[in-house]
Amino acid sequence: MNTGPQYIKEQAIKAAEHRLRQAATFTGLNIKNPLFQKRMGKGDCSVLVRFEYPGRLTVYDPVTGEQLAASELGHPDVLHPGFVPSIPSLRG
Repeated sequence: MNTGPQYIKEQAIKAAEHRLRQAATFTGLNIKNPLFQKRMGKGDCSVLVRFEYPGRLTVYDPVTGEQLAASELGHPDVLHPGFVPSIPSLRG
């Protein structure tokens, strides 16, 4: 068991982590999704771009609602690992 300043520091870090978890839960329950939504492009080439809690950028087809891309959480320019877009020519 640590004592003195190190112990106090560890307890303060644990309290901050706990407070952050509570804040994340509170935010998830009270935030309006999406945080940002706007059409990008014009005509048939346009897509719907959304930034959603907890930090994911997604791209949708505005006509079908099909998800075309999804980012890794917190990294809007990195494709979510394992995301595979739908390929119409390969549908059964």
